[in-house]
Amino acid sequence: MARKREVRFEPAVASPGGLRQATPADDPADDRTAADVEYRGADFAEVHVYGFTAEGCLFDSVRFPSTLRQATISESALRVCDLANVQADDSSMFETEIAGGRLTGLSWTAGVLRDVLIDSSRADLASFAESRLRTVVFRDCDLRQADFQRTEFRNVRFERCNLTGARFSDARPQQHLRFEECDLTGVYGLTALRGATIQGGDLESLAATLARELGITVEPQAVGGEY
Repeated sequence: MARKREVRFEPAVASPGGLRQATPADDPADDRTAADVEYRGADFAEVHVYGFTAEGCLFDSVRFPSTLRQATISESALRVCDLANVQADDSSMFETEIAGGRLTGLSWTAGVLRDVLIDSSRADLASFAESRLRTVVFRDCDLRQADFQRTEFRNVRFERCNLTGARFSDARPQQHLRFEECDLTGVYGLTALRGATIQGGDLESLAATLARELGITVEPQAVGGEY
C-alpha cells in the first residue's frame, strides 16, 4: 500500500510595506479603520474598542486595547506586542504574523484566524474556544492550559509547542490537524482530536493522557506477585 503523502502548508502572511507613522487620528477607536500604518511603542491598554479594523499595518512593541471586540486585523504584522488578557471575542485575523508576542489570557473566542502564523509567543491560558482556524501555524509557543474547546481546525499545525493541560473538548478537526514535537501532557479532550496526526513528543505521557480520557486505570506492575 502506498504511503499517504504528507500535506505541508504555510500561512500566506503579508509583509506590510510603504507605511506611514501613526498619528492620534489612527489610534484604535470604535468602528475606525487604519490602513498602512506603523505603530511603535504605543500603549493602548486603557482603551476599550469595538469594531476597529487594521489593514496592512505594523505593530511593534505595542500594548493592545484591553477590549478589542469585533475587530478585524488583516495583512499585518505584530512584533513583540502585548495582548495579555485582551478581550477580542468575535474578532477576525487574516494573513497576519504574530512574533514574540505575549498573549497570556487572551480571549479570542467565537472568532476567525485564517492564514495566521503565531511564532515564539507566550499564549498560556489563552482562549480560542468556538473559533474557526484555517491555515494556522503555532510555532514554538507556550500554550499551557490554552482553551480550544469547540474550535474548528482546518490545515492547522502546532510545532514544538507546550500544550500541557490544554483543553480540546468537543473540538472539530476538519482537515490536516498536526502536532509536531509538542508536549501534550495532561491535555483534556484528546479523544475529540480523531483524525489528527501526532509526530514525536513524549509518547509515554500521551498514552497516559489517552488512558485517562478513556477511563482506563493503569496500575504499576506488582513486585514479587504481591498487590
